[in-house]
Amino acid sequence: MTMMRLPIRGVMGVVFPAILMILTACQSDSSATGSPVPEATPTPTAAVQADAVQTLRVNLPGEPQTLDPQRSTDSVSNTILRSIYSGLLRVGPDLTVQPDLAMEVPTVENGGISADGLTYTFRLREGLKWSDGTPLVAGALVDSARRLFEPGATGRYADFYRVLASPGPDGDANLAVRAARRAGATADELLALEALVQPSLRVEAPDDRTVVYHLNTSTPVFLQLAAMWPLYPVRQDVITAHGAQWPEAATHISNGPFRLAEWQHGERIELVRNEHWHGEAPTLDSIHYSMVGEAGVAMLAYGNNELDIVTLGPAELVQVRDDLALREEFIAYAQLSTVGLYFNLGDEDLSDVRVRRALAGGLDRNEYAEVVREGAVLPAYGWVPPGMPGHDPEVGSQYRDGVAAAQALLTEAGFPGGAGLTVTILSVDTSTSNLTSQWLQQQWERNLGVTVVIETRDTATFVADRLAGNYSVVVGGWGADYPDPQNWLPLFQAGGAFNAGDFRNEEFDRLVDEAALELDNERRIQLYVDAQRILIEEAPFTPLYYGRRNALVKPWVTGLLPSSMEGEIPGALYFDRVVISGRAP
Repeated sequence: MTMMRLPIRGVMGVVFPAILMILTACQSDSSATGSPVPEATPTPTAAVQADAVQTLRVNLPGEPQTLDPQRSTDSVSNTILRSIYSGLLRVGPDLTVQPDLAMEVPTVENGGISADGLTYTFRLREGLKWSDGTPLVAGALVDSARRLFEPGATGRYADFYRVLASPGPDGDANLAVRAARRAGATADELLALEALVQPSLRVEAPDDRTVVYHLNTSTPVFLQLAAMWPLYPVRQDVITAHGAQWPEAATHISNGPFRLAEWQHGERIELVRNEHWHGEAPTLDSIHYSMVGEAGVAMLAYGNNELDIVTLGPAELVQVRDDLALREEFIAYAQLSTVGLYFNLGDEDLSDVRVRRALAGGLDRNEYAEVVREGAVLPAYGWVPPGMPGHDPEVGSQYRDGVAAAQALLTEAGFPGGAGLTVTILSVDTSTSNLTSQWLQQQWERNLGVTVVIETRDTATFVADRLAGNYSVVVGGWGADYPDPQNWLPLFQAGGAFNAGDFRNEEFDRLVDEAALELDNERRIQLYVDAQRILIEEAPFTPLYYGRRNALVKPWVTGLLPSSMEGEIPGALYFDRVVISGRAP
């Protein structure tokens, strides 16, 4: 998932009495080379007395782009979506897929997956309902798949689902779209090909409780894809009736543990318990989301007991270190996320790989992690983070202590001492992102002599500009949607929906394509490792840090279960398990 500041996967949700202990534990995790990430530890729920008022108060760092599951690409939107929708499957705290709308996880043994791996059949639970009480039937899942492939739609996650079969007289339409993107087809040519996908898409509902997905290519990750928001069911009648306004609170209908009750844009969102959800009813009556981008302001609200959970920026982390009472409320855990700098290869100067490598080598990542971020993150040199299959601890070693080599590269590229080179950074207007951009400016000006300009945007404009490729250098990253490098390396393939910087490398594309078809897992992972080495060497993106979450949680929030999948707020994936007990008056 696209991150502004990034969230994601891989968790060790533990509470320590002193921050020093947590920072030491952070450093020990940096040596991980692909071992499973420990499961999060929930706050206790046993023998708690639930308060009469069950409202959880949390904060988002900005405005959601959309609450349309087939159009969402950002972590802020997905933080809300995954509380108001249920999919066929759900990723559990141990990162395994579990049944949600489906009665069971399909396997070859139970007949849910065909022997050739090209057909997946899901049998739905009985009595499923929408949040307005009307029956939810399998046809809604067909509708969601079809919406994902609407020609010209903004749902960039469609590229992950091009494995869904769409046969035609000239071959599979989804595969044709992928090939055309790779070949650099024009927008009109792509639109014509995309129009062929929907009519022949092989997603079927033979009855109200069965949905069948036919694939054009066998893949080991389709069950993970079936758990994600792009395949969440939708009410096509509501969409038809209300058009682009259907995700607003007045008309929004969903099927998760909570439903959307209020959305005051730029200010707040309120979710309330969905009385028609098929799962065990949440104890929480409501969740109130504020939208405060400044970590310091959110911290003040937490101190005034106006927020129950708050994520910490660098200054707030120092404040917690010096406060014994706050240390008792502090949690920290790893995330499967990588944040760094995307370079737009359409920029004349950045099209030169020597310039990109110089900028990558002109940064002291240890200073950033330990001084600027107060030890809250880990320095990064690779794209795939520690704890993920395919993580390579040696990749990017050429950028460690790389200032002298970077200076030589700039001279070779025609910018001796950085003279004549101006770099513009696009940044989102949050406290941490502003701090990061200012540090990058200082590093490149001091170490390389280049001129650096910072352009700051609000959340919505930043995300739109980044996805449209309207930048030279942009601070951003990725958080895992599922724990597999297949969720990471294809993002940089030529023509990919998330490849806004237009990186193109035939050998990289070949390795990623080969990995997608490889059934031997060891061989498959090695292909991704090899592809990552090309990616880091060619530097369309240079990593800066691997994410960790640092937060405060009030003692009356019980049952909180942090997860690497949670988006922007600690424990958000499993808010249906939270109980408020003993809130201070």
